[in-house]
Amino acid sequence: MHIQPEPKPKGCRTVAEWIALFSAYTKNTLHGKFVDIYGSDTSILAKRIPVWRTALQHAAQVFGSDSDVFIVRSAGRINLMGMHIDHRGGSVNTISTGDVIFIVKPRLDNNVLLHNTSSKFPFRRFSIRDELPNRRIHDWDQWTQDEFAERLKAGTSADWSNYVRSAVLYLQSILTNGKGNFDPPIRGMEILVHGALPIAAGLSSSSSLVVGTADAILNVNGIELTQDEFIDLCGTGEWYVGTRGGGGDHAAIKYDACGQIAHIGSYPLTIDLKPFPESHTIVLCNSLRTANKSAGARDFFNELVGCYELGMLLLRKHWPERAPQMNRLRDLQPDLLGVDDRTVLEMIRSLPDPISREDIVAALPEERKLVEKIIGTHAEPPGGYNIRRVCLYGVAECVRSEMAAQRLENRDIEGFGELINISHEGDRVTCLQNGQRQPVDNYLSDKEYDHLIADLRNGDANTAEKALLYRQPGGYNASCEELDEMVDIARKVEGVVGAGLVGAGRGGCIIVIVEKSRASDVIAIVEKDYYQPRGLSPSADICQPTGGSGVLDLD
Repeated sequence: MHIQPEPKPKGCRTVAEWIALFSAYTKNTLHGKFVDIYGSDTSILAKRIPVWRTALQHAAQVFGSDSDVFIVRSAGRINLMGMHIDHRGGSVNTISTGDVIFIVKPRLDNNVLLHNTSSKFPFRRFSIRDELPNRRIHDWDQWTQDEFAERLKAGTSADWSNYVRSAVLYLQSILTNGKGNFDPPIRGMEILVHGALPIAAGLSSSSSLVVGTADAILNVNGIELTQDEFIDLCGTGEWYVGTRGGGGDHAAIKYDACGQIAHIGSYPLTIDLKPFPESHTIVLCNSLRTANKSAGARDFFNELVGCYELGMLLLRKHWPERAPQMNRLRDLQPDLLGVDDRTVLEMIRSLPDPISREDIVAALPEERKLVEKIIGTHAEPPGGYNIRRVCLYGVAECVRSEMAAQRLENRDIEGFGELINISHEGDRVTCLQNGQRQPVDNYLSDKEYDHLIADLRNGDANTAEKALLYRQPGGYNASCEELDEMVDIARKVEGVVGAGLVGAGRGGCIIVIVEKSRASDVIAIVEKDYYQPRGLSPSADICQPTGGSGVLDLD
């Protein structure tokens, strides 16, 4: 981390100067910046420039034309492969898309003022000093849990400003010495946010707010972070809102590049850009079912993370000789553990499914404090914790995500699509039977595990291939009827190689990987078979990989 003694924000101009630049952007340095972000397709640029102009027009009304401001662009994230595993150390394969524009006016005090061009998000302000305790926060995890519990009682747990607070407050908490003094105290800012992303659609609109805020507060204060430090600021900071995720979404939003798929690893952070195949494109279809983050949804997502964490505690106990190698779920990949697929399946078979809280506490008496901390993030699931099927999904998804990068490297787009299809089967909760949607049971019994293990042992190539770890969907079960139906509709189109949900699930969007010449067929059939029967306005379009978040600096 590097801090300038007298920070001068990059990219500051008056609102009027910015508006003038955008009025003639094809004739100045803005044009090159936008080609870097969106590519050279003039039809795409024609759709994106009005988003920036609208944000600046609102800024003139909020700040005045003579105010010095800088602009941050953030984006949404589409995770093509590697669902629900970034917080367990697994890699992801992502693109960024869309725009969230921040017009930022630096302040000299420590107040943060928030405006939004959408009436859904009312004006907010807060003092950094007043939001933090008069001591150094040594356990950010516990402090954020306690703060969330207080906001839940007060009915403010879902306020949009919490995503801004998460980045700002975590930054200041890091810059607090042992005596509880801010070292240094960071300056505040006034922000106008203009979003061009669907909310609660699985595109990480909330994380885009965190990343844009981080870019803004760092620029205001002249602080430079390494890649790892930036992702920690966003990923760990976002725990403030009450969920326990990782930094994969934030890394994608920050570091993705135009026309590329980013293969992002964590612990340590690695970013490997791979060109998206020119023969195919991505169609993004919004189910228009909101993937909300209410208290009930938060319980659901944190319960699944809890299954991962409890599973790891049990595996370390059951397999003590391998415990030193198993720090995160991704460490159970055969290549990392130095074993074969059969051994990993045997380890996962040893896990319970389901198991009650009472039995979990009894099974891990030596880890009681940690277990209570894990289960304290959510309400008790009525049917118990489905630890085995969740961990099977997670470990297999870590393997699939690594394979996905290799298949892209080999230009095997059909193989890449196959992995997306398998992944969605692990999220699936319904299927079509006799013309009706029926619940899916992805539970595997001990006997079924024994068959898989035997198939890997007997040496028959055909049966062994089907039993390989990456082919096992597991059961994360984060989909919903609407997403499953859209996936099934899209997969019927000739030229589609893969379709599955994106984001945390329970609503939002699916992605479809399809031959370019067949993209319009996907949009047409989803409109006919999904949107029209529900009386919904179609919300499906071709999606282009764009550049990542950052300050718009023309110097």
